[in-house]
Amino acid sequence: MSFLFGGGGNDSQLIIPESEKPRAFQTVIPQKSYKDLAESMGRTETEYNRLLDTRYDMTGTGAQIGAKQRGIEMQEAASYASSLPKGTADQSFRGTPREFDIKSKGNTFETAAGQSPKATPTAATPAKSLARQAAETRYGDAKDYYLEAVKKAKSTPRSYMKPTKDPGFAQNSADIYLPKK
Repeated sequence: MSFLFGGGGNDSQLIIPESEKPRAFQTVIPQKSYKDLAESMGRTETEYNRLLDTRYDMTGTGAQIGAKQRGIEMQEAASYASSLPKGTADQSFRGTPREFDIKSKGNTFETAAGQSPKATPTAATPAKSLARQAAETRYGDAKDYYLEAVKKAKSTPRSYMKPTKDPGFAQNSADIYLPKK
């Protein structure tokens, strides 16, 4: 079977080379490279802050956007509350009024002679319906949330990225520049 795999005889030997000793490398980066990188990062961050300022001018900060949304929610709650019926009007279910009572006998319908129009009974309604109470509570809560959000939006400043400055380097005795700590 050894002919299929190109194997030889019975005395196969495995040779493992000696391991190499670990080596340490040190890269010396010129001070100018650090200064150039800091300058480039500073320009990028300054431009980012300028664009962020433009975005804040157009849409507002996160707190301002939240206050706008709370204002919309308050308006929705106020609209719903104002759409509910007010006063002591009959708000109960009323059937379709008919001029006369209609009675059936099998397949025919008849009315009694001299029958007069039927009066619709009215039900007593509570002073304030449960729907109106819930709508007013929802509006009150929405108003409180809106006022709180406006207060937070006024007190929250715009946030910006701090631009990178020149790192500042100290020179040691071997003329290698290290960042100041």
